[in-house]
Amino acid sequence: MQYYFHKIKRSFKIGMVAALPCMITLSCGSSQTLTFPAKTWNTNENVDAKVDQKALLKIDSIMQAAYANGILIKDGYVVAEWQYDKPSETKIEVQSITKSIVSLLLGIALDEDKIKNINDKVRDYYPEFEAGPHSKDITVKHLVTVSPGIEAKKNGSIYGIPAIMPPGIDARYHNDHFDQLARALTYVFDETLHEVLKSRILNTLEAEIEWRTDGTIVSKSGGNIPVNAGYAFIKWSASDLAKIGYLYMNEGNWKGQQLVSKQYIRETLTPIDIPLMISRPNQTVREDVNNTYGYGWRGIKHGGDVLWYASGNGGQFCTILPEKGLVFVKINGYSEKYRPFRGLSVFKDALLDL
Repeated sequence: MQYYFHKIKRSFKIGMVAALPCMITLSCGSSQTLTFPAKTWNTNENVDAKVDQKALLKIDSIMQAAYANGILIKDGYVVAEWQYDKPSETKIEVQSITKSIVSLLLGIALDEDKIKNINDKVRDYYPEFEAGPHSKDITVKHLVTVSPGIEAKKNGSIYGIPAIMPPGIDARYHNDHFDQLARALTYVFDETLHEVLKSRILNTLEAEIEWRTDGTIVSKSGGNIPVNAGYAFIKWSASDLAKIGYLYMNEGNWKGQQLVSKQYIRETLTPIDIPLMISRPNQTVREDVNNTYGYGWRGIKHGGDVLWYASGNGGQFCTILPEKGLVFVKINGYSEKYRPFRGLSVFKDALLDL
């Protein structure tokens, strides 16, 4: 299995064929120059020198043990790339990172005024929405913050969700929230979410994905539209997924174009004001005091701060550290080969030391 890391990656095609970096000056109170990739990320020896090498080696050892693919971006340049699982260009199924992508599409629906307010009822926009006895009271925000109190049906056996309850009491993570949100958004956009993502985001980022469908909805005109699964089954390369992280780190701006509003990005990465619960079969439901949730993004509390990340089964994640100018992606399979899964918490100390 080939491995390209730090100086060694200079012989890899990213370092050989990357286009000249795109330098954009954005005005946000003070002038800031940002570097954006084209199809591939660019390299810069001066940026590499700013990264702590001991912390980088620690990350490498974890990546190798996890059989993971990944990429580390600093200030818009690639510092290290790993391919312990597959060739770097391979698209890997990133599981629940899909939820963070659906959240991004919700932001676009709000920006385009297809949904007026995140606190509006889901049925105001998707009349066929049905998720139990409290369906008429469930808002769009309840779905994106996993707090509608609905039953877990998609892979429900892995979630210890108790009786159905009114929305907004607390947040209990499972797949049905984003399954329902994807269906509602498909109805609102009146086209597949893959096409929406491609036209609004992927074409500009020069990124490509694969995204499996899960059933259909009846459109406003009475036809059937395929629904891209809202909770899993999206495939990314680490390099392209890092572009999503970089978009979020730059508050929705890409080369001077605001692809999703700064306000929505900030709200996405703000802790919810209700308890996030841990709920598993045969366990007492309890509050998760070490973690939080935003709009389809998870957060690890450390000190008075939060480390935000898009999270998928198998310890997969895309995390951003804006204060360090860092984006870090780790993706891999989720079979027995990859166990024990090594998620962001295993990398956290090394990332904070970079």
